[in-house]
Amino acid sequence: MASYKLLPPVSSRPGPVFAGDPSDKQIDRVLLGSLAEGGQRRQLWLDISGEQVVGVLGKRGTGKSYTLGVLIEGLAGGAAETAIARHKTARGGLVFDIMDIFWSTQIPLSMSGSAEIKKQHAAMVRGGMKPQDLAVDVWIPAGFEDPEIDPRGVRTIRIDPAALSIDDWGALFDINIYSEPQGMLIADLISHVCESGYETRDHPPILANTTYNLDDLLDCLDAAAFVANFSDSTVRAVRQRLQSFARLELFRGAPTPLSKLISAGRVSILMLSRVPDQIKRVVVSVLLNQILRQRSAASFAQKRLDLQSDLSDGERRKLKNAIATRIPRTWVLMDEAHVLAGTGEGSVARDAIIKYAKEGRNFGLSLAVATQQPSALDSRLMSQVETMIVHQLTASKDAAVAAENLKSPSPESMKVDDVLSDMRGLLRRLSQGEAVFSCGNAPQLPRSCVLAVRPRISAHGGYEA
Repeated sequence: MASYKLLPPVSSRPGPVFAGDPSDKQIDRVLLGSLAEGGQRRQLWLDISGEQVVGVLGKRGTGKSYTLGVLIEGLAGGAAETAIARHKTARGGLVFDIMDIFWSTQIPLSMSGSAEIKKQHAAMVRGGMKPQDLAVDVWIPAGFEDPEIDPRGVRTIRIDPAALSIDDWGALFDINIYSEPQGMLIADLISHVCESGYETRDHPPILANTTYNLDDLLDCLDAAAFVANFSDSTVRAVRQRLQSFARLELFRGAPTPLSKLISAGRVSILMLSRVPDQIKRVVVSVLLNQILRQRSAASFAQKRLDLQSDLSDGERRKLKNAIATRIPRTWVLMDEAHVLAGTGEGSVARDAIIKYAKEGRNFGLSLAVATQQPSALDSRLMSQVETMIVHQLTASKDAAVAAENLKSPSPESMKVDDVLSDMRGLLRRLSQGEAVFSCGNAPQLPRSCVLAVRPRISAHGGYEA
């Protein structure tokens, strides 16, 4: 491990350091690790009393995914105060697991496990941590299960086709919904089936149905009079694609209620590695938009309860029921965020993630994104990050993006192994498991500092096997 000497000192006050909430409320908090600078090793806690956006950066193998796992553990630690977290506000968590490495968070570390578990358990013990129960559920989109290799107890999620936006349909078909003939036909199908109803060639008119499914779209394609405005090749291509999607288990059967996926005190890991990119983007977009809608309604109802003193008993009951039947405050976390929110061509997932980051805090929603390529992450998302945890970055472009986006002032003086350094040099010299911590909402932290991430208490699935 390198030696870091940063000046001025973080604080002369003894005890743990808290960062993340501008009012320093410390009502809800998650243990990240300890300060790794010269002097006393003081715990560093992320104060999650207020909603926020966290960015975890670092090249492969430096601890980025491990740190995201530390956050997941803290959120899944339950309502009681423990060594890794304290939660007085009911929150849920949802992880978009792009690489299928976080399912292992449900496995506690012990001395009696496999060689890898014993190795990770020893690291936990050396770091002064103890195992504890975590509330973690593992999910996979229906139709992409593999009973031969899936962990026990994995649950399947199904998506309601009627929940897809017009842009989601374009992403699903991988076409421009507004300019390509196939896209325009799909838009017309949805408009007629869902909104206006349609005249048929040989049967009575069909009324609009807001709870439509893929079979309803196929029926419209086969019977609606307006379909004659499109070429046979366009109709045939759309029919083939609709039939293929209609066979996917993901879009068949009863859709999974959002309240099953997200509940207070639990974290759901959604495995997405096996899912094709266009479907993956649609799943993420649909879920994020559903989360925003539910939390927007719950937040509005809570504000009415808080601000309107003249509400009748009946009105208060309705508002309380509206809150109780919707999801709680929620953290969404994702690794390899550049895959879904990169700087390349636009996608419905990227737009949904940016919207969530910009609007979610108003509704009790927080976000943590991790990436090994910060230079490839959309700048609109980076601009929303308030807390950065930056592991080693050696690529000049990535180190420059990280250094330019730090949220608190750099130290006046930095030495790594007694050699003077600047911030980019520090980012290149960080040891595995260490990171520069920088937070714009940190009354106790006047500058960026070096963090040693605490050991995991559950199995880390991000190693090479």
